[in-house]
Amino acid sequence: MSDYPEIAAHVARDLTDGKLTSLREDGLYRHVEFTAQKGWTRLILVTWPFNLLVAGSHGSYHFERNGPDTEDMFDWLRGIRVEPDRWASKLVNGADSVREYDQAKLVAHVKDEVAEAVKDGAPRGLRAAVREQVLGSDRLCSRDWAMQMVYDFEHGVTYRSECTCGAFDDHDSYDSAVTWKFYRHKDDGDQHKVKIRETGGFAFSDVGDWNLDKASYHFAYQCHAASWAIAQYDAARKAVAT
Repeated sequence: MSDYPEIAAHVARDLTDGKLTSLREDGLYRHVEFTAQKGWTRLILVTWPFNLLVAGSHGSYHFERNGPDTEDMFDWLRGIRVEPDRWASKLVNGADSVREYDQAKLVAHVKDEVAEAVKDGAPRGLRAAVREQVLGSDRLCSRDWAMQMVYDFEHGVTYRSECTCGAFDDHDSYDSAVTWKFYRHKDDGDQHKVKIRETGGFAFSDVGDWNLDKASYHFAYQCHAASWAIAQYDAARKAVAT
């Protein structure tokens, strides 16, 4: 099994008849190419100590990994699970260079949190409100707009204004609570210090901690292609040795 199985399937279809050409074989210094006999896909692998360049039709990505087991970077990838999200941390340009917004992850976070809230007795109409105001929006395709919608969403939220003198009042809106704090009760010095807190309703929590990233299509493709190519390279060398 591997991450991004649909992309792994694309690689298998594109490169199943790939022709191997070895342009350089000098110990840890290699230049190997695979060219699809049908279609336009081309894959290039170049290695030098602790470095691997994967290039070709789906972009160029430079990996560097210093460790006792990675002087030959082919050794690093031989026979292991293809995990583009983890492998991205070994890119010279950094993992952020190949990350993109994953709308499906945001939708999953929203649905999971709403399901938990409903199970715990959230205000009636929560699911319908989320479908209308968040999940039904055409702005979900933009990370910034989607995050803003989630941050701003509230349903049935109530507030309490509490003063250090013991007085308090409950409100159906934050604006009403602020009005009580500054105008009706008058927050004034230590004797009348008013705080506002939520007392009920639903709002999404810890939104800033949500993981909404995935590896870009082309990077994930090249990760799967590199794994495939190294296996083909090893098989070809074994056949020659035999």
